[in-house]
Amino acid sequence: MSIEEAPTMEVLKFDEQEAYNHDRPISSLIRTQLLHLHQAEHIALPPKARTNTNINDLRTERQASEYIRKVTRLLHKYGKSRDGRKPAKTKKKSAKTKKKSAKKRVSRSNKRGQPTQKKRNSRTR
Repeated sequence: MSIEEAPTMEVLKFDEQEAYNHDRPISSLIRTQLLHLHQAEHIALPPKARTNTNINDLRTERQASEYIRKVTRLLHKYGKSRDGRKPAKTKKKSAKTKKKSAKKRVSRSNKRGQPTQKKRNSRTR
């Protein structure tokens, strides 16, 4: 097949005014995103921290983006860190609690006071 015989496609012009219209009605994709964020908000956030926004009242992309911004900020604030742990609380541990946690870290020993060895798995590769 030669280049002259190859099928061609007409490329439409990009309308910047239409692409950035914040007052446009919400699409089904944005509606689905709102549903997911609303569900995440009610699962992950304590009741006092929630936005209490009825997502059925959101009609435009501007309203949706404001809601998405608020909920995303809250989810990051109350979410887990990259290593999977919750953010550190400001409450300090007491001296007794520190001693107890240090005792837990000491390895266990058998009756004779010798450290126990880990059991090996019978399956080897």
